[in-house]
Amino acid sequence: MIISAYTHIGGRENNEDSYYVDPKKRFAILADGMGGHAAGEKASALAVNRLKEVLSVPVESERELLDLLNNGVRDVNQEIFDQSAAHLKYRGMGTTLSLIYLLDGKLYYINIGDSRIYGYDDALFQISKDDSFVNYLLDIGDISEEEARVHPKKNVLTKALGTTQGVDFQIRSLDADLKFIILCSDGLSDVVEGAEIQKVLETEKGDMSKKLVQKALDSGGKDNITVIVLDKSR
Repeated sequence: MIISAYTHIGGRENNEDSYYVDPKKRFAILADGMGGHAAGEKASALAVNRLKEVLSVPVESERELLDLLNNGVRDVNQEIFDQSAAHLKYRGMGTTLSLIYLLDGKLYYINIGDSRIYGYDDALFQISKDDSFVNYLLDIGDISEEEARVHPKKNVLTKALGTTQGVDFQIRSLDADLKFIILCSDGLSDVVEGAEIQKVLETEKGDMSKKLVQKALDSGGKDNITVIVLDKSR
């Protein structure tokens, strides 16, 4: 398996995205921070750094992994929330979280916010579900997918890490027998549709994360863009 990861500031003044890929290829973490001044950077970096420490230990069973993930995510949510309350410059900060862990042929994942996890076998599909106002409207049938792509409130989140004292999340799993697994911030998914992501995977060679980031830039992306690609096809 080949893992590539790349981030680009886009058209912003600073990069509020953070990411980490385990050197042992067990897990990957991506976070897209929010908040004024340096708060978004602080929140995303805190989430990634704490969770990579939590997951750095050997994991031998599903039970161990679930305990680590549950406790780790709750603890980092509380830490971000506490720092937001304690420091005026970090007031209101929070972050999305996309996390995957490979264990015994299964892909375990957590998604909070609107960063995304995709899978590809014979076609690209979205593994995660966006915690966003627009996705809620989609779920209840008030808008179409076409309308969702251009909705003025498409970046309004219904859930984020660190913005409330407790956080509601689920650890889900599926068969990890996929050719590609992709984590990305909305800097990619907001400007590059799934069909175009699939086309890059099927036709491009080399560093897939850089190829996808460049695709977002070429498509007019102005946000921070971060992409992690696990390539199991080679």
